[in-house]
Amino acid sequence: MCDMCGGSSTEDVRRKLMRQVAEHDYTMVAVQAEHDPYLDRVQPGFVYSVGLWCMHRAPEVIVIAPRPLAAELVRCYAERIIAGETFEPGVGYDGFFGDYPVMFEFVGPRLYPEWLASGFFLYPDGEFPVLQMLWPDEDRVWPWQAGADPRLRAAQPVLTDSGAPETWLSGITGP
Repeated sequence: MCDMCGGSSTEDVRRKLMRQVAEHDYTMVAVQAEHDPYLDRVQPGFVYSVGLWCMHRAPEVIVIAPRPLAAELVRCYAERIIAGETFEPGVGYDGFFGDYPVMFEFVGPRLYPEWLASGFFLYPDGEFPVLQMLWPDEDRVWPWQAGADPRLRAAQPVLTDSGAPETWLSGITGP
């Protein structure tokens, strides 16, 4: 359950978020999967960081996946950022987490209110970059590629303004 759903005020949630960022250089916000009655489908859950941009001038990250996996990937990204590593959109990173490759795309700012609402507690003007971490299926097929399982596409929507990768070039900047 989210903090506000549990009875906390918006101000209490904002203060908690700011305290966590001050103590740890970032915090994570988790959003549970939920059924959308208008679309009659499950909207996937996700986890995103807040604080990496203000503390390290590195983009925040969002991972759309079941909560334990998403949280672990956000934590891994944040630890690597804090250690000084950088990540570029459109580039494949083999072995980022175990044997799985990942790649990043910039999230379209028009999607921030829907996907990154708590980010506005720290960045009220909405001026903060966010990378979406994406990964392929077991056969190394990315969600937007021909032959991708439709369930992977539904579970891992690409959050660019176009809804498709905008920096990834197969065989050039990406896998």
